[in-house]
Order: sequence, then C-alpha cells, then structure tokens
Amino acid sequence: MWFWSKPASPHGAVNVIGQGAREAEALATFGRWGIKRLYGSYATLPVEAPEKVAAWNRRLHGEGIRSEALFADGNAITPAGRATFLRQVDERVLAFNATRRDAAERFDGIALDIEPHALPRWKAETAAVRREMLGDLLGLCEALRAHLDANGGRELAISAALAYWLDRLPPEGRVGWKSAQDRDEWFKRLAQSVASISLMAYERSAPTAILEATAWERANFPGRVVTALRARMGVEWRVLGDLQRVLPEVEAVATHGIDLENYELLRLAEAGAAPGFSSPPK
Repeated sequence: MWFWSKPASPHGAVNVIGQGAREAEALATFGRWGIKRLYGSYATLPVEAPEKVAAWNRRLHGEGIRSEALFADGNAITPAGRATFLRQVDERVLAFNATRRDAAERFDGIALDIEPHALPRWKAETAAVRREMLGDLLGLCEALRAHLDANGGRELAISAALAYWLDRLPPEGRVGWKSAQDRDEWFKRLAQSVASISLMAYERSAPTAILEATAWERANFPGRVVTALRARMGVEWRVLGDLQRVLPEVEAVATHGIDLENYELLRLAEAGAAPGFSSPPK
C-alpha cells in the first residue's frame, strides 16, 4: 500500500507517525486488508524525527509488514534532479538505517513512484523523446542501485511503480520503442536494478481487463510483478464492496499480489461504505 505524506490530511503519513491513536488505526487498517508491504513517504521525518520513524518501522515489522521508503519526484530523471534525489536517499534512508542498531527499526527497501508520463513535457514531446525519457528513468534506477551498493545499502531492494501501457509498441503505444527487442531490453535491464514493479492498472474494474493490462509484464519481466489497483470510489469502483470482490479474482492469477493506492483513499472509502460492509478476506 502507498502511504503518502499528505500534510493536509489526517491520514497523511506525516500526521500519523508518532501519533499513537492514528498509528493504531493505520495498523488496524493494514490488518483488515492483509497489507504486507508499505511504501511510506515520510518527507524529512527520518532526518528531523528519526526516533518516531524508527518506532514506526519497529511496529510495522512487528505486524509482519515490509517498510520501504517512498520517493516520487519526477524531476529525478534529470541530471540536477538525480543529484537531489540521491542526496535525499543518503539522508533519509542510508544515514537513517546506519544509526539504527535494531534491524527492526530500519527500512527494508526503496520504492519509486517516479513517472515520466506525469511530467508536463511528456504530452508535448514526440514518441521518440518519450523513449529517451524512459531511458532517463532506467538510468536513474541503475544509478540508485549502484549508489546503494557502494554506500552500505546492498541489502536494500528497489521497487518501482510503472504505467501498465509502457510496453505497448507503436502505433498503439505512446512510447517510441524502436522495436520489440528495444522494449524487451529496457525491461531486462530494469530488472537488473529493480527487483519488483507495481503495474498501475487504474481506471479498470473488471478482473479480465485488469489482468489483460498486466499480462505482458507478468509473462516477460524477470523480476516480481505486482498488480496495482486504486481505491478511488466513483472512478474504478461504485462502492468499496466492488473492490473487495475483485481482489481475490485478480490475486488468484496475479500471484505476486496486489498493491493498493492508497491509505488515505482506502480510509475515506471505508468511512463512506454502506452499513454491513465486512472486512476483506486475507
């Protein structure tokens, strides 16, 4: 599950961490939905309030939940942005982990939600330039892997969120892949740095459509492929029960599991659920 900092929301990570009652509510929510991986965006808390983050990681691990530090600045694919990103990794993950004697207080990995297609220039550029932007994303992932390995973070795995349609070849796709081999090589190289990808199959509600969207990666990506769904009522789902019914159907085929976007959306959906809503099967 993605757990965004969201300082304006009571369900934002920066307003949950260190608050006993809100932490308990979050852990109870994770338990109801069988969450075993948390992608947490904690802003500067690992630097300014490390004891709070350490205690939170310890609570997560006590519940059998993997804790990954989440980064999501799309500008990280630029040279200047990459330097800023790696500096933040140093401060918020590597230095933080190095100060924790108890392994249960450390981060287990780094989660990337860095989406070139969310940048303004993506829509304005040609398909060929979009291919170059994906090359920049690949370069960022490779640089991060090398940086971790060289600075005491070899044990930290990298996961990355990807749009499900990036694999589409021209003329159907929006990326100017030169050939199927070019696309295949990009994903193969990505797997050398990134252990797990989360395919964002949003704006789909039928299990067959969700599984179709992620089929190529599940068959071809050398690493772990997780299907990502969004808990947004009124877009993908009429009511929360619709999401609840779809989850086991998708997970039966997508055996690496499901990621949910995101904690705040899920809490709002639960609050608006009809009387009689029951917790999903784990």
